[in-house]
Amino acid sequence: MMAPQKLAAFVLSSVLMLSALPALAAGGPKVLNVIAIKVKAGEQDTYLKKVKALSGIMKRLDTGGTMRVWEATVAGDNTGTIYVGIEYPDLATFGAGMAKARQDEEWTKTVKELDKSGLREVRANSLLTEITP
Repeated sequence: MMAPQKLAAFVLSSVLMLSALPALAAGGPKVLNVIAIKVKAGEQDTYLKKVKALSGIMKRLDTGGTMRVWEATVAGDNTGTIYVGIEYPDLATFGAGMAKARQDEEWTKTVKELDKSGLREVRANSLLTEITP
């Protein structure tokens, strides 16, 4: 369970974030969904095939996102971590794209299979908003 202070901080930050969503929606700054993945030893090629399949589904669904994948090569303890980045033109497109994906049978099946496979451990899942001056 969360301590009362942590719960209050979480609720407050959620309210503040939700109140900012209209300003960040359509026509707003680009957003980048970054997922940090630790892939099971020796299974990177298998994992990347799954990611390629998910990317194909995103294209078929016209989610508006562009997926790219990186590997941390000089990153201390994080060396070898795979980063899947999906860039969207704005927050509204991200929301609509995720809704399309979650309603698609092939997407949900592929994600569930990936979750059950033991191929990966999701270390972080972040949504970044571009602030480039």
